[in-house]
Parts: sequence; C-alpha cells; structure tokens
Amino acid sequence: MIRINKFFHPAAIAKKTFFYSLKFMYCLDEKCPNGWTHFGVKCYKYFPEAFNWITAERFCQTYDANLASVHNKLDNDHLLSLVPSYTNFWVGAQDGEQEGQWIWSDGSPFNYTSWCSGEPNNSGDTENCLELAYSSNHCWNDLTCSSQVTFVCAKKIQDHMKSSYSIVT
Repeated sequence: MIRINKFFHPAAIAKKTFFYSLKFMYCLDEKCPNGWTHFGVKCYKYFPEAFNWITAERFCQTYDANLASVHNKLDNDHLLSLVPSYTNFWVGAQDGEQEGQWIWSDGSPFNYTSWCSGEPNNSGDTENCLELAYSSNHCWNDLTCSSQVTFVCAKKIQDHMKSSYSIVT
C-alpha cells in the first residue's frame, strides 16, 4: 500500500481491495465440495436416488446439509436447473407438526411460495411434505412424506476459509 503524507493513496486502496475481493470470490467457489454447485450463499447437489422425505433429509444431514429451502424465484429456478427434465424432487419444507404451518428443515423462514393451482391440498389428510413438481409448470405440491422421490440437498458455504483473506479498511 502506498502512503502519501500520512494518508493512503485511493488508487492503492482500490487496487488492494479489488485483489482481496477477487481472492474472496475465488474462495467462495472453492468452498463447495466436489460435485456440488455454488449458488448464492449455499452449495447444492441433486441426488437421483428416490427416498421418502425423512430419509432424504437424514441423507442430506450426513453431508452437513439439509433438503434445499427456497426463498425466491431465483432459488426455485436454480433448483430446477440441477435436476433432469420432468423430475419431481423433495425440498426441505413440511407441515407435519401443524397443518398449514410450513417450515424449512434448515430453520430458515418460510417466506416464499410457488404452489401449483389448488395446492397445498393435504389430499387424504396425509400430504405433509413439499416436492417441487418439475412436470407441473415448475410449481410446488404437497405430497405424502412416505413417497419415494429424488431430492436436492443444500449446505451453507463453509466458514473455515474466512480467515484466509482480509479486507483493507
């Protein structure tokens, strides 16, 4: 860094900050495990195995992940980009504790919806888990949790590399 008359030269600060910003962005891409994709502040992976909802959630947890949560249309579209066409898949919401009170398995707020027309309908009083229905206009459907469906896991980007960079102030 260049110091002129006890002040830091703005060009030097900008150059140094740009370098650290690039280093930070590089580290973010490195933080997703092999085979996982980075999007936003999470890493995602589609698993083609068909499990019931709780088994899929437990499987995700073995990767320090949860079934994916969706908080906006971009999240929804990103998940769709990970799976083969016309494949329905589990995401991490369920209302098994209280009907109509949907919660994400990762504890994040349930602040966005994209339900298919007429959903959620809790058909047969047994539909408490959320699948993203690729074949039905990319919308959401409540489904019996024991159904065997493929799934997408999501995990937060790892924090262990944060100490490898610093921002110039």
